[in-house]
Amino acid sequence: MDHVLTTLLSGCADDRSGKPRSGEPKDKREAIRLRNRRAIIAAAGELATELGTDRVTVNELAARAGVSRRTIFNHFPSAQDAVFEYLSELVAGLIDGVLRDLPEPMTPKGTTAATSDVSLGDVYRQLIGSLRTHTLIKELQPVFSVDLQDTPAASLWGFRVTRTAVDRLNEVLRERLPQHSSFETHLVATTLINSFAECLDEWVARTGGELDKRGRRIWDELLTTALGVLGRGFDS
Repeated sequence: MDHVLTTLLSGCADDRSGKPRSGEPKDKREAIRLRNRRAIIAAAGELATELGTDRVTVNELAARAGVSRRTIFNHFPSAQDAVFEYLSELVAGLIDGVLRDLPEPMTPKGTTAATSDVSLGDVYRQLIGSLRTHTLIKELQPVFSVDLQDTPAASLWGFRVTRTAVDRLNEVLRERLPQHSSFETHLVATTLINSFAECLDEWVARTGGELDKRGRRIWDELLTTALGVLGRGFDS
């Protein structure tokens, strides 16, 4: 899990040092506000990893981020909301990583994008290939301690992350499959993301979130089953 935090927090390395970062706004107050927010999110990720997402307190968060309690509440309604923001950035980064590894869309010579013979099945198989190259089950472990039915904030976070994933995938599908309507590509994106979420839920139920040899085998079986069922449906 350390490599996940290292990746996510690399953009926050200077947050508590007071050093300026490239691309920061010239307005000093806005720059301080953004640095504080990054520091809070980074601290929330560290504490969630150490203590669990439901055990992070405002006092601990303020101390770790090097800010006051008041500053915490200027950015987030609660410590839990800061943790959810950290988890959202984590999930969004993983989604973008999978999509970034897709091969560049190709248009056959002599055709336009609208008449391209690239099929939904072709794009689906590209997505499978990209998913297979990522150890998502390991990288998503910080998320498993969140009970999405436990609080309204957690439920809202789950909805927001799912919506973000669907929207990002739909953008890619629209780019690669212009011959399909936005309604069709959105249906496919929703089906894929929800199926992946079902795999995660089933994996946690069977393994308790333990990523040992058995856990990896079960994850591979679940993902293979889900992708196989969906793939047959798309090509039929």
